[in-house]
Amino acid sequence: MTTVFQIVLISDDQYCLGLLNGYCHARNYEISQIAPNSESINKIIKMQPDMIILTLHSIQNQLKANDLELIRDIRINHVIPVCCLGEINNVSVLDRKIESWIDVFLDDPLDISQLDNFLRSRFSDHLIQEKRTTDRRVNADRRLSSRQNSDSKNKQSDNNRLPKNNSDDYFVAGPFQIDQRAKRVLLNGKSVDLTRKEFELFELLATDVDRVFMADEIIEHLWPANNRATKSDLYQYMHLLRKKTEDDPNNPQWILTIKGFGYRLNVTTPTKAKVMETFNSSPSREQGVSRLN
Repeated sequence: MTTVFQIVLISDDQYCLGLLNGYCHARNYEISQIAPNSESINKIIKMQPDMIILTLHSIQNQLKANDLELIRDIRINHVIPVCCLGEINNVSVLDRKIESWIDVFLDDPLDISQLDNFLRSRFSDHLIQEKRTTDRRVNADRRLSSRQNSDSKNKQSDNNRLPKNNSDDYFVAGPFQIDQRAKRVLLNGKSVDLTRKEFELFELLATDVDRVFMADEIIEHLWPANNRATKSDLYQYMHLLRKKTEDDPNNPQWILTIKGFGYRLNVTTPTKAKVMETFNSSPSREQGVSRLN
């Protein structure tokens, strides 16, 4: 069973809607127009379209700050690309933060060829025209269930993946405490308010603090049933996670980027900490330091 590729236009621009209607009819897509207000935007979560289109006019004159925040959250949490009609150079200073989450800026009025090129670069023809329902409408609970089933199989084949302690649902990584049953992370005993995806990302890094996790590996872990996720989606979550766990997100202490490879949780395991303490306090080391001095 196949499904129709769906696009949502958040705008009252009838000219733009007319262009999209013709384009979508020719490509056998589905186009829906919703008003640029919070009540209408909330419906997108249930609609789960494949792409969202905004206009710069709606951003600057109709959408409120909380509307843009809601669209951004939908973009990140549901991995739905967002396209904006309008030159980025025309975005006001106050609206510049939208650059961090809008996928592409196209000419306004809409140039259909630009939109078509973007769709072809972001989605394969098979994904657009033949995409199956199970690949396209996987909700958060089903994704989580799939990930947990996968983790269960991995644990059976590799019992050493997670740190061992008195509880299978709770382990410690440096100053962090990870409660898998409650889906909670604490930093020095203080709870860190994480979303589901942020928790899954941190939990993965904490499973092996000596390991560098590759970007593609993390994406596959976070979105196991969604092949639309990209590195830009991972960067968004990494940025959000660092904002909640780091004193200075721009100079992270805990979650490090290993250039050319991926990411690593920079904490010392209890065993290593004990070895280093013994090494640093040993008489031979002190004598060695004295000789060097």
